[in-house]
Amino acid sequence: MSRKDEYIGYFIKYNNQLFNFILTLVPNYSDAEDILQKSASIMWEKFDTYQRDTYFLAWARKIIRLTVSNYYRTKRHEFQFDDQMLDALTAAHEKESKHSEEQLAALTVCLSKLEPSDLDLIRMRFYERFSVPEIASKTNRNLHTLYKRIPTIFILLHNCIKRTLMSEDLA
Repeated sequence: MSRKDEYIGYFIKYNNQLFNFILTLVPNYSDAEDILQKSASIMWEKFDTYQRDTYFLAWARKIIRLTVSNYYRTKRHEFQFDDQMLDALTAAHEKESKHSEEQLAALTVCLSKLEPSDLDLIRMRFYERFSVPEIASKTNRNLHTLYKRIPTIFILLHNCIKRTLMSEDLA
């Protein structure tokens, strides 16, 4: 894979997360879009400095953080965060993002442990967004049983995720 393809893959994969990060630092949606475009251009120019064994999102956030800082310097007459506040927001966002990724990995592990019939119920309810009556109709299962089973599966997943995250903390 070429470096160009590698960059494009990373940028597409993390585009929404990068934009949401910018929105935590810049209150104006249009300005946030401009900052994302400017940051994407800078990241492209500096991609040869990115080390493959490091976390792309953290590297990209550093570039975005500097782009946002420059944005605020040019907008002196408007409300702006100082550099210390931007650093604090960046650190908080990175911590939350890491936690979300850990939760998603734990969810993936826990979903793989479900019985196939339970996994089908979760898929239909939360991925395909079927209502419980629609699921009952499609699976020929009792409606009241499903109203009890789906929350039970949800609790099982929740507990599994907690255990998985706790075991990772101990490791």
